[in-house]
Amino acid sequence: MTTFGFVFMVTSLVFVWGLTFWCFKKVLTAPADDGHLTKPPDSLGG
Repeated sequence: MTTFGFVFMVTSLVFVWGLTFWCFKKVLTAPADDGHLTKPPDSLGG
């Protein structure tokens, strides 16, 4: 593998893993849902 290929592979992996952990953090630290469903707007058929 060339140097450019290795650098590109490492950069891609860092981006994918970073985005994955960022998404998990956003989901796990989201405020708790109170369990109540809200009615959608009338424009959306609610």
